[in-house]
Amino acid sequence: MTPTDHSTIEELTPFFKAFCNSTRAQIVEFLLGGERCVCEMTGPLDVSQPLVSHHLALLREAGLILARDEGARTYYSIDWERFDADLAGFLAFLDRARNAPRPVDAASTCATTQKRATRAAS
Repeated sequence: MTPTDHSTIEELTPFFKAFCNSTRAQIVEFLLGGERCVCEMTGPLDVSQPLVSHHLALLREAGLILARDEGARTYYSIDWERFDADLAGFLAFLDRARNAPRPVDAASTCATTQKRATRAAS
């Protein structure tokens, strides 16, 4: 697993968007137990088949789950490589942001500018 090098937190939006909906979060949590088809999810999640399929499509677009066809059924599982890489990428982004040189303190800059303006007006 190699963390994805994200230069902005916005690049991680698809990863976090997957968890910003309770149905998608429940699906991800359900898939923690292993590969499942839609018909195995609807009952435990108390959600209709079309709604589960819709959210699975969004999770696939986000790259968090994999789909495998077997006969007439499609089985879904978490893409652990991508999941782990995105999570590691987020943690690496936070580490870089935390340890980056700090810009000049905006509050002190504003106070200094205000003092200069006040002196100039006098």
